[in-house]
Amino acid sequence: MKISRTRVAWVLAIVAVAGALFWVVRRPGPAVVTEPVRRDIVEVVVASGRLQAIRETQVGAESSGIVESLAVNEGAVVRTGDLLGRLTLGETAARLAATAAALDVADKNLRAEEAALEKARQDLARLEPLAARKQVSTAELERAAADARVQTARTEAARARRREAAAEVERVRPEFGRREVRAPFNGVITDRLVEPGTPVSAAQGWFRISEMDATEIEVETDETNLGKLRVGQPVVAFVPAYPDKPFRGTLTQVGPFVDSERGVVRLKITPEGLPDFVLPNMTVDVSIEVRRADNALALPVSAVALQANPPFVLAVGKGGVLERTPVRVIGRNPDWVAVADLPEGTTVVRQQAGLSPGRKVRPVAGPPADGGGGGPPKSAGATR
Repeated sequence: MKISRTRVAWVLAIVAVAGALFWVVRRPGPAVVTEPVRRDIVEVVVASGRLQAIRETQVGAESSGIVESLAVNEGAVVRTGDLLGRLTLGETAARLAATAAALDVADKNLRAEEAALEKARQDLARLEPLAARKQVSTAELERAAADARVQTARTEAARARRREAAAEVERVRPEFGRREVRAPFNGVITDRLVEPGTPVSAAQGWFRISEMDATEIEVETDETNLGKLRVGQPVVAFVPAYPDKPFRGTLTQVGPFVDSERGVVRLKITPEGLPDFVLPNMTVDVSIEVRRADNALALPVSAVALQANPPFVLAVGKGGVLERTPVRVIGRNPDWVAVADLPEGTTVVRQQAGLSPGRKVRPVAGPPADGGGGGPPKSAGATR
């Protein structure tokens, strides 16, 4: 029986297609690969909070009365001793003026009595040698001595009156001073609690003042970050109103309590070199550096099985077979993982999803992991 050429051609075509399909099915699937690159990996915890003065107090006059005037408004920067306001004078000014006048009169009387005493003593001193030589009578000498004794008594009395007048001035003057309100320390006026004409009682608050020489930033972060946070970690902070003017600080307190309802922990940060534009209760955003790996071998996060114990990568071995290679994580952020115990130049799959150890793959080069830049790039990641 004779087979037609057409039929043979069809059979050969079918065999060729089947062979091609078999080759395609058995050919290893493609996998994008990468190699670790040198990077500075900085892991940070970010949070927001407010700047607070460690010392904040209300100040007012020590006496009661009616507010006469206020010298500052909210937001004013004041120095220790600056006048902030005062009460109306009332009777205090008249009393102080009267006592000051009495003191002035007592001073003048004392000076006159002291001058008279000096003259009496000089007269007595002049007559004593004359009486010894019998050039003046004894009666005249005794009159001079008596005048000196009388003038001594008058002078002592004038001194006593002067002391009493000075004591009265010292008693009234503090009352005059108590009508004034002055800044107890350097700071910023954050609240003005009274207005001119307001009746006030003694020690009632007129102003709230915050000391800006000693401040802290208070923020909250998720309690899952507790394992990363340590007192002494460096902080970079900035206020949203001045995003291009960051300033530094140090984490000084973690906790001590966790808000169980919200799952957050409170942190306190001490700023260093606080800028002049910062005011009390300003919103502050902070980045707390919790871990750093400088010039470390780094891989994209997708290349490392971080949940495994220990973490591992899928290295491309001989013949394209994937090998499970454990690594030690020494730093990470949302995009990159710094690893140790991995030889430099090792080829690993860039995305582990859908792959497993022992599988054979066809390596495909992806874009450069470091973006093609020269030198060790920096990479910072934030955890809230």
